[in-house]
Amino acid sequence: MGFTPVSKAATNAEKDYTIKSFHYLNVDGKDVDSQAIVSNISNKEIKVTMVLPKQNKEGDWLAYGFTSRETLQAFIEKDKQRLQNKVTTMGSGSCCTDFYEYKYKGGSYIYWRDGFTNLSSSWNDRISSLSTASPSSSYSTTLWEHTSSQGYGRGVSFRHSDWYGKTANMASDWDNQASAIEIK
Repeated sequence: MGFTPVSKAATNAEKDYTIKSFHYLNVDGKDVDSQAIVSNISNKEIKVTMVLPKQNKEGDWLAYGFTSRETLQAFIEKDKQRLQNKVTTMGSGSCCTDFYEYKYKGGSYIYWRDGFTNLSSSWNDRISSLSTASPSSSYSTTLWEHTSSQGYGRGVSFRHSDWYGKTANMASDWDNQASAIEIK
């Protein structure tokens, strides 16, 4: 799983970071203190990756791993309580996450406010970038590889308190791969 976040610097120059690998800080809410422990959990067991906008010294993106949609949901409920009253709105904020046809917010776009939806046939496997909603309106945006009737598959999640104001461009393994979206 990977994507490229893009943020505007004070000089308006764009920074482009391609995410090639993850360093999991925890899996299913349990701290992972060594790479050996993560190696015991196969990448096939980690179904959802919540990407944090930080890297370690080796350039791996820090992430939380989840072996099921249910363990992600449990984490979200606990994390919402932890973040309560700690999230501030940036500017006027936006109620919706925007999904774009091309990288860097290019081409046609759709937006979604909250809840789960299987993408229509015209948007299935078509998302190349996204900009999340404000953290004051919702918690996270997750892209799912498959529809709900197909069992969701892999997922990649963006916590709005981390990603609001940034644009995530999907790398090759997620570019034009999403069949469902969920905003909580």
